Order: sequence, then structure tokens, then C-alpha cells
Amino acid sequence: MIDLNLKLKALNTRKLRFAAFPVILLIMQMCFSQDAYSAVLLDRIIAVVNNEVITWSELRNVIALEAKGYLGRVPENEKEAVMKDLERSFLSELVEIKLQLQEARKTGLDVSGSDIDGAIADIKKKFNLTDETLIKSLEAEGMTLEDYRNRFGEQILLTKVVNFEVKNSVVITDQELAEYYEANKDKLSDKERLRIRQIFFAAPKDASQKAAVEAKAGDIIKRLESGEDFSKLAEQFSEDPSRQFGGDLGYINRGSALKEVEDAAAALKTGEVSMPFWSSAGLHIIKLEDKTGGEGLDKLKDKIKEILFEKAFEARYREWKAGLKEKAYIEMKL
Repeated sequence: MIDLNLKLKALNTRKLRFAAFPVILLIMQMCFSQDAYSAVLLDRIIAVVNNEVITWSELRNVIALEAKGYLGRVPENEKEAVMKDLERSFLSELVEIKLQLQEARKTGLDVSGSDIDGAIADIKKKFNLTDETLIKSLEAEGMTLEDYRNRFGEQILLTKVVNFEVKNSVVITDQELAEYYEANKDKLSDKERLRIRQIFFAAPKDASQKAAVEAKAGDIIKRLESGEDFSKLAEQFSEDPSRQFGGDLGYINRGSALKEVEDAAAALKTGEVSMPFWSSAGLHIIKLEDKTGGEGLDKLKDKIKEILFEKAFEARYREWKAGLKEKAYIEMKL
């Protein structure tokens, strides 16, 4: 899922330090009183996004809070230069968030008090917080509970509009799943390992003796079909050293045994016995005891769908944000 929180691009897009409290740092709406208007004049407007503004003080507050941990490790005489370097990337993020919130309200989406209550209750439960410990944590960050609720509400609104405009439009087809599986199946799962028992007859030097070997193998097949134990027949008749272990070859990786043996084993279900078949070494009857790894498409569908959905979502999200910018009036003054 794409992180809708602001990220410190200049800090290698590290995760928000405010992990326990997923607060999106949003532009607080201006009150158009004479005092507020004067404050804007005394401050500095650094961006206009349609009919809303972003001020320099708002940007600086966001950087100070979001980069608090990083700035705490910066020498005092270098902090101003570091904050200056972060201004453009943070402003770009703030503009994108402003556009998305405007789109959400234009679409008619909103957030109720119960939405916010439920989300905060989930956070408290997840991190084992009481009302008191939550408020103390917020106070340590210079926030009130009302600030937290307002910002949390806007984060929920962002999630709603992204789900409505982007996520719900992403569809992954069965054909896409199959194509991805075929192109990436070696990376998606462990290599297939097969546990095999075999009854083996060495290839005769005289080709005319092949029929006699096949007849012997045919008799063994009849005995197996009548219910005789494979391992005991292997001990009695197999010409392979594995006869002392009831024909057990243990687990083999695909690519490590004779191709004819691997292909025959791969075609079997666990517990099934093959018909006799020839390889360059001789005549084989094999039993598949177990198969691990090498999951097929059916077992990997959910995993593949998640990979493809994430990729498609990110592409669609970028396109959607670009579309919002194209339609908007944006003036950057930084």
C-alpha cells in the first residue's frame, strides 16, 4: 500500500518517526478573519493551490515536526541550511496533499466523528494506549487531542479519495496472473524437490535383451497393482544401490537427476507409481513419495495478485496525481 504520509525524500525516504500515531501533516485551513489575514501578510505565502494557500510558517512547522529526530542530530549552526534544503521536497508533498483533499471534497466524500473515533480506538488497542497515555504522547509532540483528531480526519479523507478514485479502478485479470507466473515462477517459489523410490534394471549390453527386461518390469507392475509393497520389491529386484534402502533415493532437486526420471516423477501425484520407462541408464519404475516447493499458479495466485496490484496501483496513483496537477492552478513562490 502506498504511504500517504509525508516522507523525507532527502533522508532516503525513511519511515515517519511518528509511527505509533499515523498523523498526516496537513495544511491547516485559514480563517478569513482580519487577524488571520494580517498573519498571512506578516508571514509569506509560498504556494497557491487553486483557491487555497500554503505559508512559509506552515511549511517550516511541518519540517520541524516531521524531521525532528533527524534535525536533533544536526549541529545547531547547520540546522537552518538543512531545513532550507528540505523545503522544496516538503512543499511538493504539501501541494499534492492539498490537491487530493480538494478533490475529495469536490467528490462529496467526508469523514464523520465516528470514523475518527474508530480509527483512534484501533490505534490505542494496537499500541496498548489509554486516553491518558495517548494525550501525554501527543503533548510531547506539541499537539492537542483536537489537533490529532483534525489531522487524523484528513488522513482518513485522503485514504477514502484514493480508494474511490484509484484503488477501486485497479483490476488484475487471470491472463495477467498467468503471464506473470510464467515469466517469474523461478523467483516466486523454492525449487521443486522430489522424494523418489525406484526399482531399476540396468540397460543390457545386447539390445535384444531389452524385451526380457521389460517383461520382468511388467511382472513387478502386476505385483504392485495387486497390493505388494514397493520398497520390498525394490529390495528384492532393483539393480540400483538404493535397493538396500527400499529403493529410496531421498529428495532430489530438479536438474540434479536424469531428465527422464525427473519428468516421470513430476507427472505423478504423491503416492503414485509410474509405468516402466527407459533412460540412457536403464529401465525404471518409480514411486513419488513426496513433493515440496515449486508451487503452481493456483497456490501462488494471491501472492502474484498482490505484486501486480501494487505495481498497477502505484502507476495509477502517479497518473491520478499528475492529472490533478494538470487541471489545477498552482503557483509556487519558494
